Amino acid sequence: MTVQTTQARAVKLTGGFDGGNGYVKAKLRGEVNGVEAVDLVDLPSVVSAENRSMPKVPLDDATAAEVLADPDFYNRIECSIQSPLVSRGDLKTFGRKALTTPGKLTQFEVFGSHSKADQELSFILVLGVFAAKVLRDHVAEHGALPTHELQASVRAGLALPIAEYVQRRHGFAADFTGPAPAASTHLVTLKTFSTPVVVRLTFEAVHVLAEGASAQFAITNKGEALAQALLDDLRQRDPEGYARLTEQEIGAADLVAVQNTIGVDVGEGTTNFPVYSDGRFNPAASSTLDQGFGTVLENAIEAMREARPQLSFGSRKELADFLQQEPSKFTRGKHGRAQGFVDDQAEYLCEEIASAFGDVLTQAGSSTDVVYVYGGGSGPIAKFLRPKLQQIAGDIPVLYLDARYSRHLNREGLFIAARHVEQHDQSAMPAGNRQI
Repeated sequence: MTVQTTQARAVKLTGGFDGGNGYVKAKLRGEVNGVEAVDLVDLPSVVSAENRSMPKVPLDDATAAEVLADPDFYNRIECSIQSPLVSRGDLKTFGRKALTTPGKLTQFEVFGSHSKADQELSFILVLGVFAAKVLRDHVAEHGALPTHELQASVRAGLALPIAEYVQRRHGFAADFTGPAPAASTHLVTLKTFSTPVVVRLTFEAVHVLAEGASAQFAITNKGEALAQALLDDLRQRDPEGYARLTEQEIGAADLVAVQNTIGVDVGEGTTNFPVYSDGRFNPAASSTLDQGFGTVLENAIEAMREARPQLSFGSRKELADFLQQEPSKFTRGKHGRAQGFVDDQAEYLCEEIASAFGDVLTQAGSSTDVVYVYGGGSGPIAKFLRPKLQQIAGDIPVLYLDARYSRHLNREGLFIAARHVEQHDQSAMPAGNRQI
């Protein structure tokens, strides 16, 4: 069965999309029955591609309302894409479902010099996730799949590693918006159900921020509530660090007011060091280290293959998922041995991060008020990284944000940026953040 392609009113969609090397974290805003509908998206940054037009067993159309009501639907996206940004129109499966679906599995490169802006996966993930949001909102409002093409006008906040941001931000945004109307329109055909649904995405505005800088943007804009949460968490996890702050009578309001900060944003493929000077993003002092927690996982897998072949993990995603799960009595031994290999490699990474941080601190100058450590890769290496950074920082407070919320900060900052573009225009952004 094919869909009718009668014209429909384009809905408006705004989103902050952090397409990390390891995971996609997105915040998408649409409307259902005239009421704001916000989705928080979290899925592995992987896609499995098959040379077929439809899934082997598509779901019955009658189940659409139930299936799409699940907020984790984004980990089950199945679609094909027609776009100048995507070379093949084959069937693509996203997220956790992709990890167990036959086909060519694509993940971001964590070795090599390929820019994220040049990797087709960046575009596939953005287009598939935004299209899935359009369908999810339609079914939530109407209770069934559409009988016509869906259309959406999109404003998006996206991110690139700092080094790529400096060189590629304008071109990356233009890839989505295009020099002409035809180039700015992308067709995504969602194929989870027996009846495929075509979603036409037109990107009206794309605002590109530097990874890590967008997280600092979120910290500033979230205000004292988030700052107090950071202090409360620090008190539990690092009593000595908290004591140093209280001795200086530093509270939540003081953290919100700081103008000179360094971030250490540990991702899967990169570690970004965004610097803010006098409240403005300072790209000249900021930098990117082309290593992250994914580097640790890849090197650990290689070390296992040489020393303990029986541990065998097919990909870094498989190893990461295995370590995140609570081991059973049967897997406890394997879990401990695998963790040992990862810890060995983590120490090497932390030495590299600490060395790069020292260089950034020298560039940023002695006026630095606070160092923030965050990102999805920061949690697993905290016991090695925290003391190294504090030793280099000296009297400068190092606030190590808990991964429960730190891995989402870039997403929050990107969403804030997209909302500013939607509601006003670039001139309406806070003066201290216009240069992001």
